[in-house]
Amino acid sequence: MLFDSFQGAVREEVPLAPYTWLQLGGNAKYFAEPTDVEQLQGLVCLANAKGVAIRVLGGGSNILVRDRSFDGLVLHLSAPAFEKISVEGNQVKCGGGTRLAHLITRCVGAGLGGLEHLVGIPGSVGGALRNNSSTDEGDIGTWLKSATLLSREGNLVRVEGGDVAFSHRRSSLDELVILDATFELQPGDVRQLTKREQTFWILKRSKQPNYPARSALAFIDPDGISAAELIQRTGVSGMIEGSVQFNTTYPNYITANTGATSEQVLGLLDRAQKSIQQKTGFVLQPHLVVW
Repeated sequence: MLFDSFQGAVREEVPLAPYTWLQLGGNAKYFAEPTDVEQLQGLVCLANAKGVAIRVLGGGSNILVRDRSFDGLVLHLSAPAFEKISVEGNQVKCGGGTRLAHLITRCVGAGLGGLEHLVGIPGSVGGALRNNSSTDEGDIGTWLKSATLLSREGNLVRVEGGDVAFSHRRSSLDELVILDATFELQPGDVRQLTKREQTFWILKRSKQPNYPARSALAFIDPDGISAAELIQRTGVSGMIEGSVQFNTTYPNYITANTGATSEQVLGLLDRAQKSIQQKTGFVLQPHLVVW
């Protein structure tokens, strides 16, 4: 096997569906769960040398794997080395593989505010930063002090928060992996922060299906209006393609029922996108990243 020197860290022909919210798609030719940064660097360098394509898998909430297999290496940063959280004063450092929910709970428990409004947003800290996860209360990029990245060539790169460009659901953090991030937060009362976290959690859960429901967010909200409102306004809510449909209770979510395929998801999104553009002029961008 190509990755024989990484025995135990790499498996072949691993189904990717169980790692995604929609639970669809084929296998990864190579699937790696490195134990530390050094091993991760080695995997990336070897893959580059052999011309093997690389993808990084986080929480899987925004990933759509095509029905055919992915002929490359998928990196899953699930080891403890990528999920550490440390608190020093009003600064919190965490691994890029840390679940965003875990980071928020740790910050609130330490009496540090700023991120609690993001509770309920799925995925890892790395993914949240790359996509600049946000609510009406603000975005995660506001609080970033610094980050360590792994380039596509396997080199470590440190960036300061002030040098990163953040915009609506986007950032300039475009290297292969966000290894760790340091946030500078605001001291606050633990009880008040806990209440805020609980309030935002209830609000968020009221707007999305319970996981696991083989559901995923369909479109990114454009500036000034929600995608859900556009979906309801144009009659897209409930639209069906094969065994995939738009959720009628949570309009901007699609649900994959028994027998669903990734191609059906793509077909449904394409139909919805065209219908909304024709009726409103808005060109919605898919939330799902297609592999």
